[in-house]
Amino acid sequence: MAETWHVSKLDVDIHYIDDIPIIEAKGECDLITSKKLKEAADNLLETGRNKIIFDLRNMVYIDSAGFRILLDTKNRATEKGGDIVLVSLTEPVDRAFKLLRLDELIIRAETIEEAINHLKSIA
Repeated sequence: MAETWHVSKLDVDIHYIDDIPIIEAKGECDLITSKKLKEAADNLLETGRNKIIFDLRNMVYIDSAGFRILLDTKNRATEKGGDIVLVSLTEPVDRAFKLLRLDELIIRAETIEEAINHLKSIA
């Protein structure tokens, strides 16, 4: 009997609105694919971007590796006077987010506009 293996996939795109980077993540973020998310966040932080939006409306799965990257990015952005905002969490991602009590640590917004307004309010 042949076995079928599922290989997770994560696409990460970066675009800007009002000079604020938006990392759009689509797919599954796990131990292997989370490297793409980390590279995108690291590159932005290393180039002086300390206010970052993560658009997660098309992320269907995230594990502890992905959440660790979000927390690390938040901590590094905060140290530089900025912050991150998560936008449009899907139900499975939102459920894990709340279960881990990350909603007490990371700001969430329903829309990109709401996230931009929050980040612009930071001095």
